[in-house]
Amino acid sequence: MKFSIKPKLFIITGSNGAGKSTYKQTLIPSEFADLDIFDGDVFYTQKSIEFYKINKSSKESRKLAEEALEQEFLRLVNLNIENKANFAYEGHFTGPGAWAIPKRFKEAGFETHLIFCGLNTLTRSIQRVEMRVKKGGFHVPPLAIENNYWGNMEMLDKNFPMFDSVELIDTSLKMISIAKLLNGNVGRSIPPDQVPEWLKSGMPIMFELIKKFYNVA
Repeated sequence: MKFSIKPKLFIITGSNGAGKSTYKQTLIPSEFADLDIFDGDVFYTQKSIEFYKINKSSKESRKLAEEALEQEFLRLVNLNIENKANFAYEGHFTGPGAWAIPKRFKEAGFETHLIFCGLNTLTRSIQRVEMRVKKGGFHVPPLAIENNYWGNMEMLDKNFPMFDSVELIDTSLKMISIAKLLNGNVGRSIPPDQVPEWLKSGMPIMFELIKKFYNVA
């Protein structure tokens, strides 16, 4: 797609274990390949380790890491909005509060682009996280994984028209682009009968738009 001269916001979201961190630099357009993508999970993990070395308390370290993450993220948000600088971050959007950030960028005159990576089942999401932990990656409780799996889709299905573009990608086996929506309308898509079940059930409003794009009832 063509980009305007407006500053850009890129958001990468989706299921836990969907490869957001693995694929993130390839998910944003090549013109912005040198853009640092803020990963809150990585920042939180690093800070937790730092604080644990100081106070030897896991609970206190997690609390301090959460506070440090919130402060650093808001600092970056404010800085990039003030400077009209391109910004990218990875996160989850299961609650209304998470949507305040992209709205701030939109109101500040930014082009906003969201990339969603999905997995075909909640079980696969949990298994991917378990595999990551075995390799030394960060842990996410199963309840949080479930909340993110369904909550991200539910909230995006309600809020997608606010973005200049939304790309939906399946990473269950390999990375497959399902559809791209531009200003709330389908710009391209695979045929409806090839759309994965997780999108059909998790984001029914967008699936209806895909069917209309192909004139399928």
